[in-house]
Amino acid sequence: MSGNVGFQGPLALKHGDVVRVVTPKGVPLRHSPWLYRHPQKSDWLPIAISHQHAEYKAVASLPDQLLVDRFKPLFGQSAERGMAGAVLNVANQAPVMARFDVEPKAHANVMQLYDKVITPSRIAAPPLLAAFPQKKHMLQMFAFQPGITLEEVGNGWEAWVPMVMAQLHTLQQAGEAGRSALKRRTSRFKSLLHRLLPSVFAQALREGVNKVELTFFVFLMRVTARLPRVLSHGDLHRNNVLIDTQQQQVALIDWDRWGYLPLGFDAALLLRGLPWPAVENLAGKRADQQLGALVFTYLFQCLDVAHFMRSEEAAELRARIYKLYKQFKM
Repeated sequence: MSGNVGFQGPLALKHGDVVRVVTPKGVPLRHSPWLYRHPQKSDWLPIAISHQHAEYKAVASLPDQLLVDRFKPLFGQSAERGMAGAVLNVANQAPVMARFDVEPKAHANVMQLYDKVITPSRIAAPPLLAAFPQKKHMLQMFAFQPGITLEEVGNGWEAWVPMVMAQLHTLQQAGEAGRSALKRRTSRFKSLLHRLLPSVFAQALREGVNKVELTFFVFLMRVTARLPRVLSHGDLHRNNVLIDTQQQQVALIDWDRWGYLPLGFDAALLLRGLPWPAVENLAGKRADQQLGALVFTYLFQCLDVAHFMRSEEAAELRARIYKLYKQFKM
């Protein structure tokens, strides 16, 4: 079967209804779920809806001490894409952002990072206000952070990168000073790094790599092992950076995957999709910063671009990485 396949039919939707489109195996299609908002009503949903829709059961079971009258649901990126959080309008205070069903170990890791690094070092991140136990999980409450994601900025988003890099530099400095005090507990949230190299290697085998490409891949593994390990966000894609254009400020969110990772990983993930010369220019002035960012840029490109390893761009990037590595060893 080829071409576009779809359907058209009327849906009787009410304000706050959630529409899901899934495959026969239950896998949600792109942009699913979709929240229907009546064009003549507010983006906020009344709290009464939470007792009428199974989708909003997490809101319906909020602690009694939270006097919530309306909310905005936030859907997660897991396979089910259930409601991962919500912006809550709480009586007599500013809106807050709630995260539902957080694993206790994951909460302990985030709370530790806030207590020992983010708060004392004034890293730009929404303050962690409180947490409440909910059955076997935790409910996290953050201060609401206004703005749009860096991904939503569109053309010219690169202009905000220096501000983000400054935050990463502060994070790395604080991480070096507190290396002995930070003890991350094992949880289901792991850095994307732990599956990056296996994914690239599997992709290379599918595409049939030659000896030169395989040798370089082994070389990258060695370089990755020798790069300095610095305190990192661990999941710094552009949807995890909020931009307040009015206040000219940035904020980093979703710290679940923090850890001591090779220098350059955060930068490469943030800049993923840019041409490698632009990545090198934005990653920093030091050879180790540029080397780390380009190593992971190469690996991401192997996943994002079919047969990238056999392209002219890949050959140029390999040559640049070899040159930077020589400078790094000096």
